[in-house]
Amino acid sequence: MESREAIALLVQATLVGSAAIALVLLARQPLRRAFGARVAYAAWWLVPAALAALAIPSASSGDVAAIGVHLAAPLSVAADFAGREAGFSWQPWALGAWACGAMVFALLMASTQAKFRAALGVLRPHGDAWRAEHAAEGLPATIGVLAPRIVLPADFDSRYDAPQRDLILAHERVHVARGDARANLAVAALRCLCWFNPIVHVAARRFRHDQELACDAIVVARHPRSRRAYGDALFQAQCVAQASPLACHFGFGHPLKERIAMLREPTATRRRRIAGNAAVAILASAVAFAAWASQPQDAASNGSKTAASDVVGTIKINPSDFPVGEVRIPPPVYPKDSVDAGSGGTIMLLIDVAADGSITGVSVESATTSDRRLVAAAAKNAWDWKFTPQVKDGKPVAGRVRVPVTFSPAEPKASAQG
Repeated sequence: MESREAIALLVQATLVGSAAIALVLLARQPLRRAFGARVAYAAWWLVPAALAALAIPSASSGDVAAIGVHLAAPLSVAADFAGREAGFSWQPWALGAWACGAMVFALLMASTQAKFRAALGVLRPHGDAWRAEHAAEGLPATIGVLAPRIVLPADFDSRYDAPQRDLILAHERVHVARGDARANLAVAALRCLCWFNPIVHVAARRFRHDQELACDAIVVARHPRSRRAYGDALFQAQCVAQASPLACHFGFGHPLKERIAMLREPTATRRRRIAGNAAVAILASAVAFAAWASQPQDAASNGSKTAASDVVGTIKINPSDFPVGEVRIPPPVYPKDSVDAGSGGTIMLLIDVAADGSITGVSVESATTSDRRLVAAAAKNAWDWKFTPQVKDGKPVAGRVRVPVTFSPAEPKASAQG
C-alpha cells in the first residue's frame, strides 16, 4: 500500500470511528435508563462494527463505463521539462509521524503496565484468585489477557468483611467470564493507533465506566439483597488509585455517585435486555452500512466495466517522457454522463514521479473541455499509473512528466439506408 493510500485509509477510519464514538456517547445514557447498564455497554460494539465495514469492498458505481486505453506513438522526450525535479511529497512524512506517535504511545502504555505489575510483587494463591505481596494501588483487579487472574491486595481480608469480599470476587469473576481484559487491550490498541484523536481517549474512559456498570448490574442481579454491602465495598475501593491501562479495577476511576445510584434502581428484566440488545444490533447494522456506503465507489471494478462491443468512446493517452521509459496504465474510466452528453476534450496533466516510479503529485495544466467530470476523471485515473523512471549515473531519478489525456466521444452511427 502506498503512502497516499495509507493516509486516505487512516483519514477515513478516523472520520468513521469518530462518528461511531460520538453516536455511542450520545446514546449510552438513554440506553442505560431504558434497558439497563448491560445494554449500554453493548452499544460500544457500534465502533468496531463501523470500522470493520471499511474492510468490505465498496459497491461498484453504475455512473461510469470503463473502457480500453489506446496508447499513441512511442514515448518522446519533453525537452521543456528536462532536469526539473518532482515536487515535495508530504504523505510519507505524515505517515511516518503517525507511526512514531503510535509507537511512543504504545511504549508509554507498556511502561505503565510494567510498573503496575512490578508493584504487585510476588503473587500467591488465594482460592481461585491471587494475593499480591504488597498493598499495591489499583487492587482488587483482574489482570492478564490470555490467562486472566484476579489479584487481591495484601490487606484484602482486613480491609473488607466477608460479604464484601464475596461480592468483590463475584464482580471480578464476571470480568474474567466476559473477557473484559481482552476488550481493554483492544481499546488500548485503538488509542495507540488514534493517539492524535482526542475523542478516542475520552471514549476509552467512558468505555471503562460502562464496563464496570455492566459488571455491577450483573452482580446486583445475582445478589439483590446485598446492595448495601456492595455499595460499602465500592466506597472503600475508591481510596486506591488505578494504575494499569489494561486491568479491570474494581473501584477506582469510575464516577462513584453514578454507580451507587444504580444500586437503588430496579434490575432490568430479561425482556428489557432482549429489546435493548435488539435495538443495539439494529443500530450497529445501520452504522456499519453507513460506514460501508461512505466509501468511494470502485468505478474500475469488474462490475462496472463494459464489454469491448459496448465501448462508447475512447481515451487516448500520449505521455511525453522526461523521467520515464515505460508506463503501466490500468483501465481508466469515461464518465457515463459525459458519454451520454457527447462530451470530449483533452486534459493536460502534470505528473510528479518518484524515483520508484510511483505518483507523488497530479495537477491539471490545461483543458480543452468545460466538462469538469472529464477533468476529475483524468486526474483521478493518473494516481493509479506506474512509471519506469529514467536512470542517471546508475540511479533512478525523480521528475515530472506532461501527459495529455484525450477523451473522444463515439461517432454517431449512420442511419440505416432504406
